[in-house]
Amino acid sequence: MLKNIVYAVLLGIGMAACLSQQEEQDETATGATGSSIPPEVPDETAASPDSSLFVIENKQIGKLRIGMPIDEMRAAATAGFRLNDTTLQQEGMPSTAYILRQGNQAKGLLIEQTCDDACKVWRISVLNPKYKTAKGIHVGSTYGELQQAYKIRAVTFEEGRVVAQAPDAGLSFMLDHSSLSSEELSRLNAATAPKNLLIERILVY
Repeated sequence: MLKNIVYAVLLGIGMAACLSQQEEQDETATGATGSSIPPEVPDETAASPDSSLFVIENKQIGKLRIGMPIDEMRAAATAGFRLNDTTLQQEGMPSTAYILRQGNQAKGLLIEQTCDDACKVWRISVLNPKYKTAKGIHVGSTYGELQQAYKIRAVTFEEGRVVAQAPDAGLSFMLDHSSLSSEELSRLNAATAPKNLLIERILVY
């Protein structure tokens, strides 16, 4: 089962990486089809969004839930946030996904869908450090902090990515491994992963 989780995570990382490259080249992302909530002009007098919208839980972030219908997901987008459609490549086929960002911030959430009879939220990638788990873990936290907060079942290096698995919490954490040598990567596991590695992405599934 853990192998299936790892495969699903790695597939999501590859798709999200493609999106990150798109964002760097063009902030509006080529192929985006518009926004359900138009971008707002920053207003220092405007009330800050409810902090509960930035809480990462098991299968949920704020009002967004894994398995919720896409129409319901669109309706859950709160004023002050913008939701854009984009297209990712999934196993060589185009797949619609959604980028949710607060105001004019560059990074937010990447929401992927699965469609059988109806389209539903499949998984969510967290790219913005403002989103935190109930235990305070966020993009930018260290692997050492992650180990103290959650039971890490495995740390793997596959397809150029380092992933720390916490399946009991329904979360996976992508770690920045740019400081590691090839030798260190070859013997990487939950025990040997350096505690100072930073989390660069959180996956909710």
